[in-house]
Amino acid sequence: MVASAGLAFAGPEPLPGGKEMKEVATQAPPPCDWSGFYMGADLGGQFGHSEDHEAGGSAFGYHESGFAGSGVAGYNWQWHCLVLGPEIDLGYMNLDGSGSPADFIKGESSSDFFATFRDRIGIALNKWLIYGTGGAIGVNYYVHVFDPQDRTIFDADHQDLNWGYTVCGGTERKINCRWSIKAEYLYFSLGHENLTGQVVFQGQNLGPDSFGGETTGHIVRAGLNFHF
Repeated sequence: MVASAGLAFAGPEPLPGGKEMKEVATQAPPPCDWSGFYMGADLGGQFGHSEDHEAGGSAFGYHESGFAGSGVAGYNWQWHCLVLGPEIDLGYMNLDGSGSPADFIKGESSSDFFATFRDRIGIALNKWLIYGTGGAIGVNYYVHVFDPQDRTIFDADHQDLNWGYTVCGGTERKINCRWSIKAEYLYFSLGHENLTGQVVFQGQNLGPDSFGGETTGHIVRAGLNFHF
């Protein structure tokens, strides 16, 4: 009976490891930063302007527009609120446009795949990242200048991987530690294009005529990234 009273006074013994389990349960989860490798995809559109000019002659231009989509990969280093790292994307973009200043000449352009190689630098505000970026852009670009009434008079085209530069800015937000969404704007300018064709009039070859061209544009897109 005395033993029973002593046991009742002492009460139930604490569960083994209870204190340690409580401490583990109350620890805050590690913060999600922006460091590390990521991959994703972007979808949007582009609009721009192409300018064609005849050697020693007048110039004319036309607008371009089309779809732009790409896969993206990059790496971030974060130091306090500063985030920086390289990013590349590879995808499809159609610089589709045409224009004519008169009935005797017309210019048109198109493209398919493109790539960018850029550096990003931004400021992290908890789940938000506000950044700027810039670097190189390459576009598999086709340019065509011809006489729309009779292509036997003049017809010249050129296709090449045309390189230029791009600068832009955007904002990205973490959904959780693994996923983020972003909105981005890019301005790009491609290098000078040259194309030459023979001018033939009434069966006589009048010699070569050369055209040059420049293209600038804007890409607006949204994206989804997975962070490893």
